[in-house]
Amino acid sequence: VMIRASEGRHVDVAAAERGLAILLEACDRAVEEIGSAVPTAQLRALLIIGQAGSMNLNSLAKALASTPSATSRLADRMQLAGLLTRDRAAASRREIVLVPTESGQQLAEWVRVQRRTALGQVLADMSPQAREALAQGLSQLANEAR
Repeated sequence: VMIRASEGRHVDVAAAERGLAILLEACDRAVEEIGSAVPTAQLRALLIIGQAGSMNLNSLAKALASTPSATSRLADRMQLAGLLTRDRAAASRREIVLVPTESGQQLAEWVRVQRRTALGQVLADMSPQAREALAQGLSQLANEAR
């Protein structure tokens, strides 16, 4: 599958997917030592909440593309594991927000550092022009996904 890039140029989506697979594998290997201690769904939720600082349950459900009830059960398990707490929102005492605990914050930061290190190693093997293009493309993707 090819998609139009610019000025008659095209992007090979299959080749981009193979590159993405390499990045994902590097990120997965970077955090393998966590093993099954923290399930993938909890880790993903923790990183999403950590990025926001705090988040209500419905916002997390939307970010996870999940239902509020499934997300609530996930949050219950994360709370039992000591990764987050449920607090009252400052703006609305009726709203409950999910906030990473100190250990949850430390775990999320450790994961981000491991992933950045792995990404840096993958990027180091690329040409400077390719590295810059990938970094710029990923940054734009992150900005547009918000």
